[in-house]
Amino acid sequence: MIVLAKNKEECIFESIVDGTGLRLVVFLAGCQHRCKGCHNPETWDINNGIMYTNEEVINFIVDKYKKCNGYYKGITFSGGDPLLQKEELEYIIKDIREKLKEYNFDIWLYTGYNYEEAKSFEVIRLIDVLVDGKFDLDKKSINYKFRGSYNQRIIYLKNGKVEKIL
Repeated sequence: MIVLAKNKEECIFESIVDGTGLRLVVFLAGCQHRCKGCHNPETWDINNGIMYTNEEVINFIVDKYKKCNGYYKGITFSGGDPLLQKEELEYIIKDIREKLKEYNFDIWLYTGYNYEEAKSFEVIRLIDVLVDGKFDLDKKSINYKFRGSYNQRIIYLKNGKVEKIL
């Protein structure tokens, strides 16, 4: 079971600001970081979210992706902090990759953890891009694409290993 920030129709949607290209973005509930100035404070309390089976979420994402005939550039997991539910997310990502293997897409994940803290999590080996670091209101900037504050990094990964950092 995984807890989404709201009902799946409201928290799995299209975006052009949560990674490159048009993407499906999935907002998960629960975050222990509680960053001052967070744009999603309603996602902090996991008890405010809605619980779904992993299969319900997988099928919803896969159906939505296939209906657009692969037009999406990728899928982004955000929140809250998706790593609060890392085991469920690992299962979901593996299954999505299998069910959408005929499409070329990438997976982004936003987290308040730093890569150095999260690199041992299995789910990190399953994603292509990690946007890491807590949002810092004192370092807020609109000049950094796909990030809220300049301490956050965009880390391109291959099998969990760093290929490039922006």
